[in-house]
Amino acid sequence: MSMLLLFLFACRPDPGDPTYTDPPPWGDTGGDFLPGPDPYEDGEARLSLGFFYEGGYSVQDTPENLYIYSGTFTTDVSTDRVEGLSSDVWIHSGAQVWWGGGLTWDSARDLSSWTTLNIHLMAPTEDGMADVNLALEAGTQGRVQAATYGFAQDGEWHHLAIPLADFVTAGAGDLTQVTVPLILVGDTGAAGEQLFIDNLYLE
Repeated sequence: MSMLLLFLFACRPDPGDPTYTDPPPWGDTGGDFLPGPDPYEDGEARLSLGFFYEGGYSVQDTPENLYIYSGTFTTDVSTDRVEGLSSDVWIHSGAQVWWGGGLTWDSARDLSSWTTLNIHLMAPTEDGMADVNLALEAGTQGRVQAATYGFAQDGEWHHLAIPLADFVTAGAGDLTQVTVPLILVGDTGAAGEQLFIDNLYLE
């Protein structure tokens, strides 16, 4: 990751007013509900963050805010999905040399009893976001490269299973004090490049 991106996020200003995706009602997507590659089963421990996921869960704790940092992307929905009825699409605005956004709780949450963050990402072979990193903030930020967990810009969905311990190793603080459970960020891209996001949950 470039020094510019490290500087921007070390000194990241107040992101401003939260920006939410505004998907159409589920009934308007016109497709069947997909159970996903690992559908929830009763009795399983699964935490839904209420974003990028439509399946079952044992616990849901939805962050109050989805921030789009400095207007670096816009959002849309797609029926090209892994589970549920739709996926979310982030579209690079081309306004910055970096892009990023994240889910934020107004007060810290204890995620120390959860071990793994699961997410599916897809970038088209053309006009797809190739440089993707994920981060978690718990006092300090820990950031990992999506490619380390199998992501590639090849037009295919990739399941990333990221141990929360890896975020700690990368610099995140105390998992009992998480304020930002997910940031997606990159330091390259051009206007119109896309990243598809789906099937986000913790186990």
